[in-house]
Amino acid sequence: MPEKIKSPESGNNLKLLLPAGIIMFLFVISIVAPFLSIYAPNKIDLDSIKESPGMNHPFGTDSKGRDVFSRVIYGAKTSIGVAVAAAFVSAFIGFFVGIVSGYFGGRLDTVLMSATDFILSFPSLLLAIAISVVLPPGIYTVMIAISTVSWTSFARLIRGHVLTLRDMPFVDAARAVGCGDLRILLLHIAPLCVPLGLIMMGIKMGGFVLTEATLSFLGLGAQPPAPTWGSMISANRAYVLTEPWMVIFPGLAIFITALCFNMAGESLKDRLGATGDRL
Repeated sequence: MPEKIKSPESGNNLKLLLPAGIIMFLFVISIVAPFLSIYAPNKIDLDSIKESPGMNHPFGTDSKGRDVFSRVIYGAKTSIGVAVAAAFVSAFIGFFVGIVSGYFGGRLDTVLMSATDFILSFPSLLLAIAISVVLPPGIYTVMIAISTVSWTSFARLIRGHVLTLRDMPFVDAARAVGCGDLRILLLHIAPLCVPLGLIMMGIKMGGFVLTEATLSFLGLGAQPPAPTWGSMISANRAYVLTEPWMVIFPGLAIFITALCFNMAGESLKDRLGATGDRL
C-alpha cells in the first residue's frame, strides 16, 4: 500500500495549532486557578519554607512557604492578560494612525510619522521603564508603558500597506460611485489591513510577555504580594543556586509562553502568504 504523503498544509496547521493550543491551555488554567490549587497563592506557611517539589507542593515552596505552583498559575492571568491587552491597545492605536496617515498623506502624514519616529528613536524597553517609573506601579501602568512604546511599529507597518492600497483600482472605483473617504477607509481599506495587524499582534505578544516580566522583576509591575512571573524570579533570585525551583518554574512559564506566541505569529504569517511578507 502506498504511503500517505503529508501535505505542507497539515504541517502548517500543526505549527499554528500547537502553540495556540498551549496558550489557550495556559489561559484556561489561569482562569480556573482557584479550582486547581488547594493553596492560596499568598498564603504564608512558616512550616513549609523552601520545601522542595513533592506530592504536597508539585513546584515546591518559596522563602515564605508559599506554594510555587499556585503562584505560577495565578501569575499566568497577569502575564498573559497584560500581553493580550497591550497588544490590542497597541494595534488599535497603530491601526488608526497608520490608516489615517497612509490614506490622507500630506502634512497630516508628516506630523503623525514624525511623532512615530520620535518614539521609535528611543530604546523601547528603556522608554517603558521610564514611563513605569513616572506613573504609580501596577498592572495598568505596565499596560500603558507597553502600549506607548509598541503602537509605533503597528502604525509604520499599516501605513506602508495603505500607501499601496490607496492607489489600487478598487479605491478609484469606490470614489467614482460616490463613496466618501470614511466609507472607503472603513469598508474597503481597513478590512485588508486586518490580517497584517493580526500577524503583528501574534509576533509582538511574545515580546510583551518578556517586557511585563522585566518590569515586574524591577518592581514596576503588579505589587507584592500579587503573584507575577517576573516578581517571583526577582524575589527568589538569591536562592537560585540552593533552591532553584523557585526561579526555574516561573522562568519556564515565561519562556514557554513567549515562545508559543512567537511561533503562533510566525505560523500565521506563513499562512497568510503575501500579506505576511510585508513584515
